[in-house]
Amino acid sequence: MARPLIQLALDSLDIDQTLRLANITAPYIDIFEIGTPCIKHNGIALVKELKQRYPDKLILVDLKTMDAGEYEATPFFAAGADICTVLGVSGLPTIAGVIKAAKAHNAEVQVDLINVPDKLVCAREAAKLGAHIIGVHTGLDAQAAGQTPFADLQAIAKLGLPVRISVAGGINQVTVRQVAKTGADIIVVGAAIYGAPSPSDAAREIRELVEGKHHKFIMSKLAGVLGSTDARYEARLTTMLDRASRVFIAGAGRSGLVAKFFGMRLMHGGYDAYIVGEVVTPSIRKGDLFIVISGSGETETMLAYTKRAKQMGANIGLITTKDSSTIGDLADVVFRIGSPEQYRKVIGMPMGTTFELSTLLLLEATVSHIIHAKKIPEEQMRTRHANLE
Repeated sequence: MARPLIQLALDSLDIDQTLRLANITAPYIDIFEIGTPCIKHNGIALVKELKQRYPDKLILVDLKTMDAGEYEATPFFAAGADICTVLGVSGLPTIAGVIKAAKAHNAEVQVDLINVPDKLVCAREAAKLGAHIIGVHTGLDAQAAGQTPFADLQAIAKLGLPVRISVAGGINQVTVRQVAKTGADIIVVGAAIYGAPSPSDAAREIRELVEGKHHKFIMSKLAGVLGSTDARYEARLTTMLDRASRVFIAGAGRSGLVAKFFGMRLMHGGYDAYIVGEVVTPSIRKGDLFIVISGSGETETMLAYTKRAKQMGANIGLITTKDSSTIGDLADVVFRIGSPEQYRKVIGMPMGTTFELSTLLLLEATVSHIIHAKKIPEEQMRTRHANLE
């Protein structure tokens, strides 16, 4: 199956805002939809402007025509619209009129099934008339009531009609893969892009998820987090490591695995490093460095370890997502990875993945910094690697 096209709903009444949004998302969008409120407010001039600026994009005008199909659609096709919509509830004569206008301009018609009682019958009849696209559309009011387009999409896809299927209705980074797998040819995204802090980033994420390029999606997320992390952390952490008699590292769950990664590399680099919880880990004392990895800074076991390390006079460094936390209040230095807003539900990277992988990369970069600064040859590091395996 061909890759689904991504359609962005341009719903703002402000023409300048609409054009700005189109400009920053254009690399990731196939179809620019001039939404119904937007076309009513701005008219044909916006169609011409978008077509002139983006000749390689399809321009869909969401007229939602209800009557006088040919008469209403003709001027928009003439202005450069590649696709115009007509409501399925308008009746077959109106749909036929829009199709006639489309044929005259070598364009296409989308029949919108919003509020159609029998969507399967309407889809079949519209396809017989020559409609090019069937739009499975859950409107904003229906979305607010908890409805989704998935059941209708599955039913229409099973018909095997000679049309493309467009799907709209609250689609975002969580649901876009499901929509694509269910059989959508065109995926319409609105608020998930234009309502995002960075519409460009959101559009790119949607594109990568549709194309199945999850590795690019993950790497771009991590690059954003590390780009927001203080670049001085590598040198600062290296200084703390060099001043410490010994290094103790702790983390719970997956953060604990990251701690083991780091501890092993420190051992390769010649540091006296220990992982808290291992049976051969000695007691901590004054002059040692205790590094805690905790995204929340509130993990109970890590808090207990930190309190004990503090009592014993060790220096404490916390690697976390927050500037302020209970463990952070006890730490001598807090290394905040990224910014708090980058962790407010990272779609596609569940349950702390963003923090854990970003921390792993930062600590690997710190090891690289140490190797470079101290000119440690890799051959020397290899001599410290386990040889009983």
